[in-house]
Amino acid sequence: MVEHENIMQLVEAQYVELSRQERKVALKVLQEPEKIQQLSINHLAESVGVSNATITRFVKKMKCANFYEFKIQLAKVGVSPEPAVPTKGTIADDVYDFYQKVLKATQQLLDPKTLTEVVQLMQHSQRLYLFGLGSSGYTANEMAQRLIRMGITAFAMTDSHMMYITSGIMQRGDVILVLSTSGNTSEVNQAVTAAKKNGAQVIAITGFSRSPLVEQSDLALVVKNSNFVDNSRFVNSQFALTYVLDIITTTLLKDDHYRANMDQTVEMIMNNKLKNKKE
Repeated sequence: MVEHENIMQLVEAQYVELSRQERKVALKVLQEPEKIQQLSINHLAESVGVSNATITRFVKKMKCANFYEFKIQLAKVGVSPEPAVPTKGTIADDVYDFYQKVLKATQQLLDPKTLTEVVQLMQHSQRLYLFGLGSSGYTANEMAQRLIRMGITAFAMTDSHMMYITSGIMQRGDVILVLSTSGNTSEVNQAVTAAKKNGAQVIAITGFSRSPLVEQSDLALVVKNSNFVDNSRFVNSQFALTYVLDIITTTLLKDDHYRANMDQTVEMIMNNKLKNKKE
């Protein structure tokens, strides 16, 4: 029986110690706890591709005698009172408030039609390049890894010289996703100009609707510029960009082909980690 913490907290805490098959069950529980409560052990096993015995071992590791008791514990989480926020009135609360403002403002700026067109252009690209300097370069690298795991041919360019060199050999069918909060970085914009001359199409994600980058772009998504939020003690220029990239990623993963590729690469990584742990 779980007394000191709710069942969801226990699943999260135990996740890294679980076997590869048990992690499949844990992930389903963490992502869809309400749905799990409606499933039989047979249906759960079938939906995640494991045996009934795996689920039985899993729930016992969660300190439950059987799957029925596990579902009861899940139901208790749903009716538990909202816990008090321990960080209220602290710097942590200030940062949370900043994030809320940036997210809300960005959500209001986004055009659903343009988002759909961006995803479609990325899907039909021959090669997809991500341009970003400084902090945006780190974001570009992370996004490129996501796309590669989906089976999309993607390259992150985080050096201005490489951007310009690569732009010179681009051709029709290539697409550039440019991450630039200002939209006014000369090195990036020069590379974009060169790529456009060779027939590449450009998607911009930026904090300024009127900028040299937007003027050159085929599609542009404008996010809230964090400099315009009351954040004199805290600056995160990438938060709004990451929010939009998460929307794009989630939309792409609705495609069964991309989802299957992602699942396969995640499975390979998990297997490799378990293999290295045993060694």
